[in-house]
Amino acid sequence: MSYQETPNRLEYQRLLKLAREYRQQGYSVSIYPQANELPASLADCSLDLIAMNGNKVVVANVRSRETLSLNGSQNLNRIIKSVRELPDWEFELVVTNSRKKNRK
Repeated sequence: MSYQETPNRLEYQRLLKLAREYRQQGYSVSIYPQANELPASLADCSLDLIAMNGNKVVVANVRSRETLSLNGSQNLNRIIKSVRELPDWEFELVVTNSRKKNRK
């Protein structure tokens, strides 16, 4: 796993669901892609998923609201800018939240 931090359980479960959704749509999916699977402009970025279908490529990160706030947005902005420069590539940020149960 090349992800620089240990993903929390909620993020990892959502990532697996996202990968399954893309595979059902005919995409080839790689979770935690290695630098050699990415263009040079994204090789040092922490990406959770890359999905390819023909010429279309989607890169994605899954974050909980808590980790998104802690990690800030500088890395995400850099990823988005790099992806925008690649034809037929898009970036997807999936934000997931824990479901808090009301306790009495």
